[in-house]
Amino acid sequence: MIHIAVVGGLREELLTLAQVAHEQLGAQVHFSLYDYINEVKVPDVPYITAVLAESEVKMVAQATEAMASGQADILMKGIISTRTVLKEVLKSDYELVTQPLLSHVALADIPSASRQLLISDAAMNIEPDVDSLIHITNNAITVAHSRGIKQPKVALLSSAEQVNSKMPSSLLAHEVSVYFKERSDAVVSGPLSLDLATSEEAVAHKNFDGPVAGNADVLIVPTIDVGNVLYKSLTVFAGATIGGMIVGTRMPIVLTSRSDSTESKLLALTLALDHISNKKEQS
Repeated sequence: MIHIAVVGGLREELLTLAQVAHEQLGAQVHFSLYDYINEVKVPDVPYITAVLAESEVKMVAQATEAMASGQADILMKGIISTRTVLKEVLKSDYELVTQPLLSHVALADIPSASRQLLISDAAMNIEPDVDSLIHITNNAITVAHSRGIKQPKVALLSSAEQVNSKMPSSLLAHEVSVYFKERSDAVVSGPLSLDLATSEEAVAHKNFDGPVAGNADVLIVPTIDVGNVLYKSLTVFAGATIGGMIVGTRMPIVLTSRSDSTESKLLALTLALDHISNKKEQS
């Protein structure tokens, strides 16, 4: 049984998510919906528990404490700002941070391409330097492993595949790829343009050769701007469903927004479930 603490969860869309998740995942999940405002009638079902707090501050603290004490396996952001949740999670008393850098990893399900891709970091780190991008890449590799990809192919994106001293993203990608050169449980390559990272047709057309060419499992973006544009382009123009989570803490933190579809929220939750299940197997 996986326990999910939803902060700001007593809302209609989160109840719908819990019901759909139960239908698809059965007895695998239990939702504790934390809130200080009750806008809905909570159904009397064994897989949903409502926790009503006196204030937003106490609501976030109670949900985070559940995560820290092991009562919850996953923390999920409901109708509340990401900043408010992270401010509480990052408090040293909880001892929840396990990695040097927290980062956002998204799973994109792209029906038009009949594939899924991991993307990082499109939501948290604004303009990472070399060290930060190394941590972002490492976190994404860990998530790929949790999805059963034993040796993920990781593309460090830039606008071209050549290193160019006037193009900072190409220099950044090159330095990070050198760092991971001896890594045996992942293949990290960059700089790579998006088409050469994901399209075998583009690879053949440009006569390009490389260990990740056309078959990337993971896309690492150089800045949050690039990631945001890629993320939204996939949803708007390619009909992709995308859901993501923050990693680098003891348990994953699922990020959702009110505008996300139930399918997007469920995809993010599935990503987190894979991640936490893999952690439990390893321990």
